[in-house]
Amino acid sequence: MSEHKLVRVKPPVCAIRHPEHGELVVPNPSQAYAADDPLVLAHPWQFETDAEREARGPERPVTEVVIEQGTARPGERRGTRRTK
Repeated sequence: MSEHKLVRVKPPVCAIRHPEHGELVVPNPSQAYAADDPLVLAHPWQFETDAEREARGPERPVTEVVIEQGTARPGERRGTRRTK
């Protein structure tokens, strides 16, 4: 019995065009794909082996993102500092 190499979807998951029927598909991250699957062969950057996933390390969720305020609040004055 021959063993098939399996790969999984790399995060982030995105829609990719299937090479056989041309439709956009979103690979299921919980599903393992055969390394010779047409989708894997057409988009190798979207898949990785379990060994590659373990070498990359665990996923770290984003806990907090600082977002710069783009405009002044009502009543707030913003000025440009000019050097002399």
